[in-house]
Amino acid sequence: MLVRFFTALYRTLAPRRGLLFAVTLLLLAAAGLACRGVHLEENIASMLPDDQSEAATDFQLLQQAPFARKLVIDLRAGDGIEAMTLIAAADRFAAALAGPGIERVVSGPAGLADGRLGDWLTVALPSLIGPADLAVVAADLTPEEIHRRLRSGVDRLLAPEGYGSQRLLSEDPLELRRLAQEKLRYINLVPRARLEQGHFVSADGRHLLLVADSSYAITDMAGAKALTDRIAAATAALPQGISAVWVSGHRYTLANATAIRHDLMVILTLSSLAVLGIYVVFLRSLWAAFVFLVPSTVLLIASGILALAYDQVFAVTLGFGGVLLGIADEYAMNVYFACRRCQGDPAPLLGEVSRPVLFSGITTLATFAVMLLSALPGQRQLAVYAMSGIAASLLLSLIVLPHLVPPEPVTAAVAPRRRRLRLPRPLVLGGWLLLLLAAGLQTGKLRFDGDLRTMNLVPPELRAAEAELQQTWGNLRGQALVFVTGPDLETALNRNQQLFARLSAALPPGEIVSLAPLLPSSSAARENRQRWVAFWQGQAGRTILANLEREGSALGFAPGAFAPFRRELEAPTSVADLAGLRAAGLGEVAAALLLPRAGEFRLLTLLPDSEATAALFADPAAVPPGTRFVSQRHFGELISRAIGGDFQRYLGLTSLVVVTVVVLVFRQWRKILLTLTPVVTGLVVMTGAMGWLGLPFNLFNIVATVLIIGLCVDYGIYMVCKLTEGSDYAADRAVLVSGLTTLAGFGILVLAKHPALHSIGVTVLLGIGAAIPTALVVIPALLGEGERCDD
Repeated sequence: MLVRFFTALYRTLAPRRGLLFAVTLLLLAAAGLACRGVHLEENIASMLPDDQSEAATDFQLLQQAPFARKLVIDLRAGDGIEAMTLIAAADRFAAALAGPGIERVVSGPAGLADGRLGDWLTVALPSLIGPADLAVVAADLTPEEIHRRLRSGVDRLLAPEGYGSQRLLSEDPLELRRLAQEKLRYINLVPRARLEQGHFVSADGRHLLLVADSSYAITDMAGAKALTDRIAAATAALPQGISAVWVSGHRYTLANATAIRHDLMVILTLSSLAVLGIYVVFLRSLWAAFVFLVPSTVLLIASGILALAYDQVFAVTLGFGGVLLGIADEYAMNVYFACRRCQGDPAPLLGEVSRPVLFSGITTLATFAVMLLSALPGQRQLAVYAMSGIAASLLLSLIVLPHLVPPEPVTAAVAPRRRRLRLPRPLVLGGWLLLLLAAGLQTGKLRFDGDLRTMNLVPPELRAAEAELQQTWGNLRGQALVFVTGPDLETALNRNQQLFARLSAALPPGEIVSLAPLLPSSSAARENRQRWVAFWQGQAGRTILANLEREGSALGFAPGAFAPFRRELEAPTSVADLAGLRAAGLGEVAAALLLPRAGEFRLLTLLPDSEATAALFADPAAVPPGTRFVSQRHFGELISRAIGGDFQRYLGLTSLVVVTVVVLVFRQWRKILLTLTPVVTGLVVMTGAMGWLGLPFNLFNIVATVLIIGLCVDYGIYMVCKLTEGSDYAADRAVLVSGLTTLAGFGILVLAKHPALHSIGVTVLLGIGAAIPTALVVIPALLGEGERCDD
């Protein structure tokens, strides 16, 4: 039926070629106009799940880490630069950053500079003190210790700046505020910083940290470029001896976008030149120019369809265009050789070649259609792009191209066919089996890599900046996150306290960042105040107060000197709540660790990202309800498992699709097995070589696997049709030339700077590189001389 259809179609369109060409050019013009609306998106999220899976949820939560969406800037001073000079330069630098895209620049907790935080800690103390703290008070406040603390207060009063200490001494003569100050270490987002004049300064005094919020989305390339230019200008204005390094998601976006765009230009240019060179060597005809134009035309059409179907097109998807350039000529190549070999009416021969071409195209379309089921938006978009290009290539090759390519001259067409050089059958089959055995033994070494950093381009200067920031300030951007969620703030705070109690029993204070010690629930704060009052009314508290009066009198304090302190003990007036925390100058910390959402409140705790930490959350029953542990390490493991699962699922689905189509085409088990030989060989060699070379299998290699299956089965279909059915066109030559153009396209991808494009190129080179000789040499050897119809 297919033969009759395409035979009739050719004859129908032959006298109407002008109309056919006009419609084709009109469609190409429309595709070109559509391409003008393409908006590129450079975002690794395109290759991560967007469903309700654990990996998708974890990725969204990781974006809420305190420094995930911020600009982290380290100002460093050279030898001889004083701390005051560095602080002044930092203030000018922060002012220079002000402008569109920068919402605010923070250099330290605001409440420390003006004393607000200290005042709040004093009045909020009864709400923060738990049973363990009261036990410390009872044990520490001996008469000798009370005398020492009062003596220290007197020394502060007698100092030149001591006038301001009078109120503090009357309100807290026993320096109980220290207990609350100890809790500040649990909200230290910068573990290796000390505070100097309200600024985050490194221990050696030679580094100062600035943290900026940007209104630009991390994926906004134009915004990233604007930020980079502004920081460069502010850096250039720094005093001599002071420099700046900075890190943010915007900088990664700009580096990856620049690399992808450069790769796009290089890949498309070099691929076109490589394909043109192959055509010149193997086709040696000006009419081959029409075959050469098919891939470029297909790219235009597929890109136009993407522009119409999606508001944003992932840059990696267009990077796949270099691949399409290498595979889109496969169908055109078969039609070209059929038309050139034809003498007389080309319609019957076109009808004959349409069968393997169309079935191979349907098989490849079906393999990419499996990717439409992916949870990864980038893979779904790649599927649409590839399917659009393949469909366009089929239509152009079978409908338009036959009317552009004339037959070869009669003298060339009737020239005796040269006998092909055939290798000894035992040598071919023996070498093939040894290759399969050697590769098969290495497949067990293949590992799956879910580390996002291996999928992004990280320039050396950015890697060095990350290392310097981590060495100076600690691992600001690589901590594990624990989210505690509740339907209201009170529930969330209660659960957060339960979590903190469990963590503080297992980890030292310096490894936990949590609001729990400074922001208890209202019920817990009330219980703390009641316990506080009861303590001071009890025997231990009365003894401490009696010793305070005696030691104070001995040091010359008036009888009512500590009256404000005594009144606050009897009836605490303040409550430790969110409003007070913000008023004390800790609003930035509260905003980083308390994340209100519609219908719920979420509190964040930061921990070291280690196996020991993860073990604390291994038993869900041991942590409060609504608790979720998220970490880069755990997320990488999730993605690795997802990649392995996707690989097995895609391999199973695509294999099922391919086998089904091949069975429908040939319906003979021997032909079916022969057709699948290049597919099996390509997959085994690909996985074995990657295992042997230690190359990890990532999300982008799944795309390559689907592509290998689709292309390799095409080669099998062409060769089996030629060898068993006696098709009168140069299928083997078409396979060779189209295979070489595919390798040329993928070979250029190996030169790509972006890891995603590079990994696709390496993977497919291995698979396709093994499948082409299998189709051209192994299938004829497996078939045997007596079973061929091509001699």
